Amino acid sequence: MKMKILTGCGMAMLLASCGQDKDLLRNISDSIAVVYMPQAVNSPASYSFTRSAGTDSIIYGANYGGPHSPAADIQVQFRTNPALVEKFNTKNYTNYPLLPEGTYQLEQSSAVIPAGKYSTPALKIRVNTGKLDGVGNYLLPVSITTDAQVNEALRTTYFLINAKYTSNPFPLFDRQSWKITKFSSEEPTGEGATNGHAIHALDGNVDTYWTTEWKANKPGPPHILTIDMQAAQSLHGFAITGRTDKNTGEVKATGNPKNMIIETSLDGNVWDYTETFTLDNVKVSTIYLSYARQARFFRFTINTSQGDTYLTNIAEVNAF
Repeated sequence: MKMKILTGCGMAMLLASCGQDKDLLRNISDSIAVVYMPQAVNSPASYSFTRSAGTDSIIYGANYGGPHSPAADIQVQFRTNPALVEKFNTKNYTNYPLLPEGTYQLEQSSAVIPAGKYSTPALKIRVNTGKLDGVGNYLLPVSITTDAQVNEALRTTYFLINAKYTSNPFPLFDRQSWKITKFSSEEPTGEGATNGHAIHALDGNVDTYWTTEWKANKPGPPHILTIDMQAAQSLHGFAITGRTDKNTGEVKATGNPKNMIIETSLDGNVWDYTETFTLDNVKVSTIYLSYARQARFFRFTINTSQGDTYLTNIAEVNAF
């Protein structure tokens, strides 16, 4: 019986408190109410997709925050704001490019927060991931304008978007005219007359390989290999075949590239793109540039090898 009495008292106090809260809210001015993009709470709002032939979608919209629901409809406009990309990159020490035109579409450029409601309908940005030229992140700032007061910190959502490949859709380049223009070292004698040289990374034979020098000298990393494709091409990535054990056919435990820097150039002098990769020790490592590049030359700088050995080796280098 005592429990029932206490519970009843507690409920009475709660109801009284709720009533007081309503009275308090009733007296708060709507002047503090603001419109904002809820997606802007995360800066950036990140989305990662798997590439497909169709489109993917991202939700956007606007909310109303205040002591009461709005007494009248609130018109809200949405627009992409490319000029804010540089501002975001400067503030966050990033270098994201703008999501390219033609790869996305806003479902609506305006919407209404109805009287008595707290949000617009959920709207969708349609993203054609198949049109993105690289697996890196792209930035799309979307801002709101309205006659109502806006929370400036949440006026703009920075959508950060990328899309990965499930398999390589690109054909390998023809390597017939390719030339190796520079290498840090090669093994001229220890692997035999038809092995060990840098040129064996382009000979089409996975049983031969370029290996850095190990017999007369043992130079450590970094190890460098530079290739001229003889013509500029749209470069999306590389397929790097590692050295295998000649007895078992399994990938060799030591020596294949692990941490490497890839650079590209149109003239072999100005290297205008740099990206760092960490490779697993597999027979063929397929790596994609974050952003496709027009390039004629590319350069590998291998800073560490599998097993952390001093030398490195590559059986075949292909690009796509």
